[in-house]
Amino acid sequence: MPTASMKSQVRQLEEQLRIMDQTLKALMAAEDKYSQKEDKYEEEIKVLSDKLKEAETRAEFAERSVTKLEKSIDDLEEKVAHAKEENLSMHQMLDQTLLELNNM
Repeated sequence: MPTASMKSQVRQLEEQLRIMDQTLKALMAAEDKYSQKEDKYEEEIKVLSDKLKEAETRAEFAERSVTKLEKSIDDLEEKVAHAKEENLSMHQMLDQTLLELNNM
């Protein structure tokens, strides 16, 4: 026959078991909650990584465009300088022709 001391120990063990069961349930709930957060963060990381790749692609395209535009500017500046030289040469030729016509 169980003694009072044994009954007390059984009750203590049952209480400890109940507390451990509650703790286990709380831990399992926390694990599920953090697992969902982890999934959410992984999805956010994927979305942000995709956005980063898109931004890098746009930046590379923009850099190539800038390089092309800079080359176009250089080419146009060269053409303008050449046109100015031709214009100056033509003015000199016209001035010389007018001078010669006036001296006739």
